[in-house]
Amino acid sequence: MYSFTKAKEKPFFAEDTKLWLIFIGAVMVLMLSFTLLLLIKSYIYHKNSEKLQIEISENNKKIIELTNKINFINEEKIITNKIIVDNTLLKDSVKTLLNQIPDPITLTYVKIEKNSLYLYGITPRKEIYNNQLLQSLKSIFTTTTTNFYQMDNGYYRFESINSAKELQ
Repeated sequence: MYSFTKAKEKPFFAEDTKLWLIFIGAVMVLMLSFTLLLLIKSYIYHKNSEKLQIEISENNKKIIELTNKINFINEEKIITNKIIVDNTLLKDSVKTLLNQIPDPITLTYVKIEKNSLYLYGITPRKEIYNNQLLQSLKSIFTTTTTNFYQMDNGYYRFESINSAKELQ
């Protein structure tokens, strides 16, 4: 057969189909690149998360160490304050005790320990010691022991051992 018009070549895809295929291809490329971007971001966040977990673990260890140091320092502070208070009380007690020693009595040696006081000295008569100093010592200490030794000049050398029960 013969035609008066020349046959046109028919395209494999129509113009509308080509446009849709380009659009679908572009969307697929965008979806793949977005998926790849999400995978990369997920990997980065996972690595950062591991680093942060390690940092958190290290910081928790540091917190525990610092807490232990703070507790130790607080315990030292309590002990130091107790020592300061004890020293102040002891100082005041010794000062008061030394102010109460009558003029006729002469102390030659004083030794202070944690719960004890040792006094060595000279008194003209036992009664002066017993009436004026011993009463003060008995009011402070739980046990008081005194030994007298007579000297050649008539005076008495004494040694007084005084102790208190330890307070808890």
